[in-house]
Amino acid sequence: MTKKVKILIFFSLILLALILYLVLTSGSVKKADISNQQVKNQAAPLLEEDYKAQVKETFIVYENLSKDNSLTAEKTGELKNKLLALKGLPAKFKALHINFVLALTMMEDYLNSKNEQGKVAGQRLVNQLKADYSWLNN
Repeated sequence: MTKKVKILIFFSLILLALILYLVLTSGSVKKADISNQQVKNQAAPLLEEDYKAQVKETFIVYENLSKDNSLTAEKTGELKNKLLALKGLPAKFKALHINFVLALTMMEDYLNSKNEQGKVAGQRLVNQLKADYSWLNN
């Protein structure tokens, strides 16, 4: 055998070994992807319940401060920052999240500048959230 044929056989064996390795390892990657997807699907309801609990807690604090007339711009800002710090926002609650932050911003603006329109708009938005998401009232 010539030197060229030996080199060609050597590279062919390396190529065959590489292809065999890739075929064997791709099955384990697919299994890992499937198991990761199953874990994400199982974790989603927990994230949703955690999110609901945290938003409800913030909503109750806001409602209590509002009823007691002890709502200040600082407290409103703290509640807004608490909402903005939440991670893992479930997609179906994005509108709730945005509207609640917007309502708190309007109330904060009212408390800072006594803009009566901001107060009315903020209260209207909070009332709409209570109507759209009945679990906030319980």
